[in-house]
Amino acid sequence: MRQWIFFGILVFFIIGLAASANAEDYDLEKYLAKVNTNNLDLALAAKELELAKQYVNQARSAFFPVIAAQGGYNRNFLETTQTMAVASVPGGGPLIWDDVVNNYDNELSLAVGLNQTIFDAGSIAGYRQAKKGQSIQGQAYEAGRQNIATIAKKMYLQNQLARNLVTILEASEEISRDIYQSTERKFRAGAATELDLLMAEVDWKNRSPQTIEARKNADMAMIAFKKLAGIPASETVILTESRESLPSLPEDRTINEILASRPDYRALVLSRELADIEKQAALGTFLPTLTAGFSYGLGGMGNGSSLIGDYDYSVMKLNLTLNVPLFTGGYRLSKVQEAKLGQEKADLSLAKKRDTIESELSEIRLRLNEAAERINTAQLTESMAARAAELSQNAYANGLVTQLSVNQAVDNLNQASLGFQNAIYEYLVAWYDWELAAGLGE
Repeated sequence: MRQWIFFGILVFFIIGLAASANAEDYDLEKYLAKVNTNNLDLALAAKELELAKQYVNQARSAFFPVIAAQGGYNRNFLETTQTMAVASVPGGGPLIWDDVVNNYDNELSLAVGLNQTIFDAGSIAGYRQAKKGQSIQGQAYEAGRQNIATIAKKMYLQNQLARNLVTILEASEEISRDIYQSTERKFRAGAATELDLLMAEVDWKNRSPQTIEARKNADMAMIAFKKLAGIPASETVILTESRESLPSLPEDRTINEILASRPDYRALVLSRELADIEKQAALGTFLPTLTAGFSYGLGGMGNGSSLIGDYDYSVMKLNLTLNVPLFTGGYRLSKVQEAKLGQEKADLSLAKKRDTIESELSEIRLRLNEAAERINTAQLTESMAARAAELSQNAYANGLVTQLSVNQAVDNLNQASLGFQNAIYEYLVAWYDWELAAGLGE
């Protein structure tokens, strides 16, 4: 029997060591670094950025010459003949005809060619579009990164709040259990009624489901927390971030400063510039294209074991081609009109984004001011509720108040504590939203 007890203790000890070894402390900075490294959405955005770079390389290739080489070999197994005049009778007589072999056993040819675009407005516009698209993708990546970082900050706060809620409810349940046990002792001593005992027990049992639900919500929040940063589900996470003080209310910034520092707005500005390039590309379809080419080839023919010994030749050519578009059925005019509409659409998008940012900043400022006031009120309320709960428990222990009064005081303390925690959470969430909206995201 002792061996089994010792074995059980050893197993629990090993499990505890394994759990401790798999635990990891995370402050906010470490968690954000983990998100930047492992978040799948950021990884996808990084691939899009790499693709944009390749599009630039592809567009740039239009400015370089295209060089190609070609070689060929033919082996003729049958002779082909052609009837040809081979001589004439002296003095102007009739021609003498004969079947003449007109092919060789071996035919070998080699050639190299170079084509260079000298002027093509479409290629120039395509390269500029690719470069601008790369810049837009870079701003989009930065906007996405800042947005995910803000989500990560909020999620860290949410998990801390969920854990604090569990702690508060566990403490409340423990107090309710102590009250029940005290009431039970008084009932046995004849100092409390059966009704008091039943009410204390019901109050204690009613608090247990709330604690269980809070633990479930905290576990679900932790699942999302790990998923965002690519943390293994089996890893135990310990949140270590602590705040001695809250950040003060931010100072106002001018709208131009904010717009200049917001990557999503800069992306729209670049999109407007891209619309200008697209219009220039549409106008470029009216311009001619000029290409040049150079080719050099050599070959030879021979019979038997000779590849080129019986006949050889070489060719060298240089050519220029000018292509002038004359009529395309109105397609080019339609492309110009399409580009103009794209410019107007980009202007409207910029104006709409500016209005949205201004409204967003005003809304966040109101939330910040409200949350700051709620923190002061909630902190005072919590301190008063804690004092009231302490006094009620002492009074109940001395038989001066009923168990109902104690329960009410404990409930008030729980509500006050949750209100204070929620006020801090709402303030920090609004602060993070303001950082993002004001273009100060990390």
